[in-house]
Amino acid sequence: MLDNATALHLATRLGFGPAPGEVGRIRQLGLESYLEQQLNANVNQLPPALAGQLHSIPAFGKDTYALYHEYWFTAIADLRPGQRLPREEKGLLRKITNGVGAQARMARLARAIASPHRLQEALVDFWFNHFNVFEHKKFVRVWVGAYEDEAIRPHTLGRFSDLLLATARHPAMLVYLDNWQNVAPGVRAHGKNAGINENYAREVMELHTLGVDGGYTQADVTALAHILTGWSLGRGYGGGGRRQRDEDLAMRGGFGFHPALHDRAPQTLLGRKFENHGEEDGEAALLMLARHPSTARHISYKLAQYFVADEPPPKLTNHMADVFTRTGGDLREVTRAMLTSGEFRDPANYGRKLKTPLQYIVSVARISGLDPRRSAPLAEELKALGQPIYGCVTPDGYACTESAWLDPDAMMRRLSFAVKFGSGAYMRALPDQYGSMNKQIHLQPEAGGTPLDSDTLVAALGGELSIKTRQALAKVEKAERAGLVLGSPEFMRA
Repeated sequence: MLDNATALHLATRLGFGPAPGEVGRIRQLGLESYLEQQLNANVNQLPPALAGQLHSIPAFGKDTYALYHEYWFTAIADLRPGQRLPREEKGLLRKITNGVGAQARMARLARAIASPHRLQEALVDFWFNHFNVFEHKKFVRVWVGAYEDEAIRPHTLGRFSDLLLATARHPAMLVYLDNWQNVAPGVRAHGKNAGINENYAREVMELHTLGVDGGYTQADVTALAHILTGWSLGRGYGGGGRRQRDEDLAMRGGFGFHPALHDRAPQTLLGRKFENHGEEDGEAALLMLARHPSTARHISYKLAQYFVADEPPPKLTNHMADVFTRTGGDLREVTRAMLTSGEFRDPANYGRKLKTPLQYIVSVARISGLDPRRSAPLAEELKALGQPIYGCVTPDGYACTESAWLDPDAMMRRLSFAVKFGSGAYMRALPDQYGSMNKQIHLQPEAGGTPLDSDTLVAALGGELSIKTRQALAKVEKAERAGLVLGSPEFMRA
C-alpha cells in the first residue's frame, strides 16, 4: 500500500490538496492506478450536485456568440457608428459584464473544489496561465469563462497544436492581444487606419511556444504578424456592423478570417517562406511553432516547474521534451512522462513548492469539505491575496514559483484567512458578491459559526504534520487549532 506522504503528495500536486478521506483512497488505489485514473478521466462526467450547480449559473455553457449578444450587444445595438454610450449606460454595461465574470469565477472555483478530476483542474490552472487573457479588456469581460471552457479545458491532455490553434482563434485571445486589429498596411478597419499589430505574434513566440530564448528574431515577429493579418472576429462580434449576425462564423466560435484585411506579401518565418495567400498560411505558421524543438523544451520546463519543482531537473525536462517531440506534442504522454518520473516521486520534492494563493484557498476549501455552492465569495479572498481569478493583466499569467508569492505581508494575509476560516466566522462574514441581477446564485451565509475540527483536518492530511506544528497545537485552545493547521508551514506548501 502507498505510504501517507506519497498519497498526500499526489493529492496536493495533482489536485489542490486532499478532501477528507482522499489520502486513504489514494493509498488504496496505489500510485500507478491513481495516475492512470486521472490521466484517462472522462472530464465531462461530473457528480450530479456539481453539474447541477454549474448549470444553475446563468452564463455557464453559453458560447461566445450567445454571451456577446446577450450581455454586450443589447447595450450598444441602437448606437449609430461612432456614437458612444452615455455615462449611465456605461455603468450598467460594466455591472452586467462584471456579473458575467463573477459567474465564470464561481464555475472555476466550484470545479476546482468539487470535481473528482483533480488533474484536469490543476492543468486548467496551468494552461490558462500559459495562454492568459485579462478579464477586464473590452469584450473579454463576457468571454473569459467561454474561453476557458472552449479553448483550454478540451485540450489539456490533447495535442499541443490543437490547444495553440484553439487559443489563437478564440475571440478572447484575439481581443486581448489585439490581433483582431492586425490588418494589412494601408487598410482601413474598425473605423480607422489600423495596420500591423505585433502584440500577438510576439507573445505567441515568446510565451506560448518557443520561449524567450527560442531562437527567433524581431524580423520573425514582424513576419508572423503579417502572416496573421485578417485573423479577427466574425461579424456580430465587433468585427463588422453592430446589427449583423453571421451564424456560420458563430459556429466557429466567433473567429473570422477577413481576406480584405490580409497582407498577401510573401513572408519568411524562421527560415521558411510563406506565400501568404490566406488563413491557411497562418495555421501552417502556428503549427510550425507548435512542433518546434524550442517549444518542446519550453513547454516541458514550464510543466515541470508547476508540478515538480521551481527549478526542475534538466534530466526530467529533457526527457519530457523528447516525449513531446516523439509524440507530436501529445500532452497526455508528456504529462504521464512527468508524473511517472523518479523526479516527481522523489521525497526530496515533497512539500517543497509554496502554494499559489489559488492553490492555497482551494486546498482550504477542499480539506474543510466546503460546499462548492458557497465557493464564489472565495474569489474576493483571492483578490486580497493578490491572485484574482482571470485578473492577471500581463500575458505571462500568474507565476507558480515561491519567489513570486513569498513575502511577509502575503503570509500574514494567508494566516488571517486561515484563522477566520478555521474559527467558523468566515461564512458568517461573507458579503453578497453578486448584486441584485444575480440573485439566483446568491449565497446565504451560514447561520452558525462552529469552528472546524482540527483532528479532522489532521486526519485528512494523513497525519502529516511536523513536530513543531503539533507542539504549537497543544498550546492553544481547541477552537483555535483549525486555524493553526490551515496556517501551518506544511499546509502552505505542496
